Amino acid sequence: METSGRGDWKRREGLGSALAQIGVVAVLLAAGVAWYVHRGQVRQEVDAHLRTARSAVLKGNPSDLAMAQQNLEALFALAPDSRDARALAADLQAELWLTHHQPGADAKAREQLERAETLGSRSGERYGARALLLVGAGQTAEANKLLEELKSQGASSPRLTLAQARLLQKEGRLSEARQAFARAAEGAWKDPRFSAAYGEALLDEGMFPQAVEAFARATTANPDHLLSRVTSALAQLYAGRPPDGVTALLEEVRSRGKELTPALQARMAVAQAEVSLAKGAPDEALTHVDAALKAWPEEHYALFTRGRALAVKRAPEARQAFEAAAAKRPTAPLLTLEGARLLQAQGDGEGALAMLDAYEKTFREVKTRTADGKELPALDRDDRYWLARGGVMEAAGRQDDALAAYDKALAARGVGLARAQYAKGALLLARKDFDGAKSLLTAVAPETGAGSMPEAYAALGELLFAQGEFAAGCQQHYFSLVRARAQGAPVEQLATRANDIKKRLETSGQPAMAKAWLTEAGPLFNGGNEPAAVTR
Repeated sequence: METSGRGDWKRREGLGSALAQIGVVAVLLAAGVAWYVHRGQVRQEVDAHLRTARSAVLKGNPSDLAMAQQNLEALFALAPDSRDARALAADLQAELWLTHHQPGADAKAREQLERAETLGSRSGERYGARALLLVGAGQTAEANKLLEELKSQGASSPRLTLAQARLLQKEGRLSEARQAFARAAEGAWKDPRFSAAYGEALLDEGMFPQAVEAFARATTANPDHLLSRVTSALAQLYAGRPPDGVTALLEEVRSRGKELTPALQARMAVAQAEVSLAKGAPDEALTHVDAALKAWPEEHYALFTRGRALAVKRAPEARQAFEAAAAKRPTAPLLTLEGARLLQAQGDGEGALAMLDAYEKTFREVKTRTADGKELPALDRDDRYWLARGGVMEAAGRQDDALAAYDKALAARGVGLARAQYAKGALLLARKDFDGAKSLLTAVAPETGAGSMPEAYAALGELLFAQGEFAAGCQQHYFSLVRARAQGAPVEQLATRANDIKKRLETSGQPAMAKAWLTEAGPLFNGGNEPAAVTR
C-alpha cells in the first residue's frame, strides 16, 4: 500500500482540526461563562427584589404593600417560577383582602397561592396564606383541619398562630383567641400587622386600655402604621377620652390620598364620627358613618357608632343599628353588651334584652379551657355578660333576676369582679339589705380610701346616711369625689354632687355637718388644695 505523504497529510489535517476545535471550545467556553455570569446576575436581581419585597411587606402600610408588589412583578419577569416569591405574593394579596378589603385581592391571593403550591413552596407564607384565606372565607372546618395537620407535622409560625387566633375568635373561644393573638404578635414583633390584629381583637371585646397598648406595640415596629394609629384613636374615643389631637391625626392620614384603602377610609370616617359625638353633634356623626359604610359596607364599627349616635338622639332606629353591628361580628362583646346598655339607657329595655338573648344564643354551646385543661361553658366565665344582663333586669324592675345575674358574675371571678361586687351591693342597698350591701361595698371601697371606684364610695356613703352615721357617710362621699376628680370628672359635676349632699344633710337635721361638708369638699371643685379628709 502506498504510504508516501501520509504523515504530511495527518500533520496538516491535525493542525487545522485542532485549531478549529480550539475555536469551538473557546466559543463554547465564552458562551458558558456569559451564561453563568448572566445567571448569577439574574439570581442576584431576583434575591434583591425578594429581599426588598419582604422588607416592604414588613412595614404593613398600603404604600409599602404596593412597593412590594412592584418588586415581585419585576422578580417574576426574571424568574416566573420563583416558588417562595409566589408564596409571598399570596401572603401580600391575602393581607390586602383580609385587612384592607381591596376588591379582587382574594382572587389574586388564591391564584398566587396555587402557583406557589404547584411549584412546591414550603415557606411560612404559603401555609399561613392558605390558613388565613380559609378562615377569611368562613371555611372554618377546612381551616381547622389544615392547622391540625400542620401542627402534627411540627409546623409553627406567627402566621399560623394568627390564623388559629382568628379561627378561635370566630368560634367564640375568646380567651384562647386572645392568647393566640398575643403569641402571634410576640413572635412577629417586627411586623405591625400582628400587633394591630391583636389590638382590634381586644377592641372587639371592649378592652380599651389593652387595645391601645397593642396598637402602641404596632407603632413601635412602624411608627407610621396608619391602621394602628387610626384604630388606636378610635379605641380611645370609645373609652371616653377627649378628642384632642384626633382631628389633626385624621387630617394627616387623609392627606395620604391614593394610599388609603377601603379599610383606612372607613376606619377614619368612624373615628371622625366619634369625634363629632364627643362634641355633641350626633347628626354630623351620622354623616361620617354613612361615608364609612360607603367605603366599606361591612365595617362593624361604623354600624356600632351609628347605633351610638342614634341612641344619643333617642331614636328608635338605634336598636336596628346595634343589631346590624352585632350580626356582622356576633362574637364581639363590645357591640352587643355596650349596645344593650345604651338601649336600656334610652328606655328600650325590650331591645336591650333581645340583644342579650342573641348573645347568649351565640355563646351557649361554646366551651372554654381553664388553666388546668378543663372545659367549661364560656358563659359561666363571662362576667361581662352577666353584669350587663343584671343591669338590664335591674332597670326593668326585675330585681330577683338581676340578683341572680350578679351572682353569676361574682361566681365567674373574672376581671369584672369588683364591678360585680359593687352592682350587687348597690342593688341590696336599694332593697335596704344594709348588712349584705355593706359587706360587698367595703370590699371595693375600703374605709381607708384606697379603692378606685367612685360609685362604690358614693353608695357606701348613702348606706351610712341611711343608718344615721352622717360623719362616716361624709367621709365616704368625700372619697367618692376625690376618686371622680382623679378620673377626670368635670368640675361642674363634682360641685353639683357636693351641693346635693349638703342639701341631704340639711333635710336630715344636720346643718352644722352640712356647713362643715362644703368647707372640706369645696377645694375639690373650686381649685383649692385637697384636705386630707372630711372633719368628723
